[in-house]
Parts: sequence; structure tokens; C-alpha cells
Amino acid sequence: MKFKEQIKKVRGSIVAIGFAPSQNQITISGSGFCISKDGKILTAAHIYNQTPSQFRDKLMAMVMIKQEPNGLEHYAWFPLSFVKKEDKNDFALFQISDYEKTLLQPLDLGDSEEVEVGQEIYFVGFPYAANLMKDGLGITLVVNRGIVSNIKLDGVNPSHPRNLLIIDAISNPGNSGCPVFDTDTNKVIGLMSIAFRIKSRVQGYDDLDLREPMHIAGAKPINLAKELLK
Repeated sequence: MKFKEQIKKVRGSIVAIGFAPSQNQITISGSGFCISKDGKILTAAHIYNQTPSQFRDKLMAMVMIKQEPNGLEHYAWFPLSFVKKEDKNDFALFQISDYEKTLLQPLDLGDSEEVEVGQEIYFVGFPYAANLMKDGLGITLVVNRGIVSNIKLDGVNPSHPRNLLIIDAISNPGNSGCPVFDTDTNKVIGLMSIAFRIKSRVQGYDDLDLREPMHIAGAKPINLAKELLK
């Protein structure tokens, strides 16, 4: 399967996650993806944890509901119900309402224990989604491509399981919770969790703190989520 066909196959299964702090405002915190035929959505636990407590039961998913032959995609918001989470490895599970009204299909989960350094990957999410919508660009699902540049092992657990895939790519705010795919199998091997940034200062503005993205991102191996999904 060609790369562009791989992307077409999965893009309808990826959602943006957010909440509405007021009637005319929307905050998009991250991304997620469908992992079951009844509409379970897997995402990063820190998205839920960092949501103000008064909005945690009002989280919603922006989901594709129609795709036209010319490529035009239609989205709608659907309520999310919290199911459970696992903070250590940054996974959270939600149930979406009215699943049958969406184009969501469960993504295939791969085996992250088989991942090797140098392996080509891609990830798909909604970085800066609210900003892009505010700027008039509409809903923008973004694809990034890279390689696995390192695999970190748990130094505390005696069995030393893999606990982080270091990705050679820039992951921006809003990508948290999005799926990381093996380009060979088109299966999910990780969930985007960390975007590394360095602090810099603008000359003449010592109090202005900017965060510059590094070409390094961190994804949680998907095998760590499989116990939660049981």
C-alpha cells in the first residue's frame, strides 16, 4: 500500500479532544484515536489531568462524519465519557457518544516490542487546531513523518520494559494522544506523549520566555496500553 493510501485509511479514525469554556470559545487540548468497534477513544492521560476540573465531564471529540470525493471533510463534536486512565504511562480511555454517526473505525494495534531504532514512522493529529481554526484555516488534520531514533527502557522495573520511543520529528501542542504508525504495517506502535522544547530568550526582553521545538518527540509504546484496554 502506498503511503498516501495508508494515510487515507486511518485519518477518519483520529479525533481532536477539547472543551468549550464559554459559548463562543473552544479549547482543543490534544488528539486521540479509535481502538474499538463500539467507539472507545485512546488518548494521553495528561490531556484529562490538565483539563480544569469543572470541564472534565464536558470533554468532547471532534470527529469526521463525512468525506466527499473531492477531499472535503466534514466534522462534528460528540460528547466523551471518561472510562479510566493510567497515569504512569500516560494513557486514558474514553467512550464517544453516537459512534454510529461518525466515520470512526478501530485502528490496528501493532507490537511495540518489535520496533527497532531507524524504523520509519508517521503520526497524525491536530496540532494547534484551535489556532488554525481561529485563523480561518478550518479543521486541519496534520501528518508528520520521522524515524525511531532511540528506545528507552524502564530503569526501575526489574524486567526493564520499553517505556518510551524517541522520535526524530517535531511534535507540536495538540499532537498529544495521537497515534504513531509503523509505515511498513500501518499499525499503531505508539501514542504521542511528549514534545521536547528548549527555553530561549529574545534579545532585549529578558522576561520573555519562548519554547522552541526540538526535533525530538516522545511516544509511549502501544504495548503499555494493552493492559488498560482489557
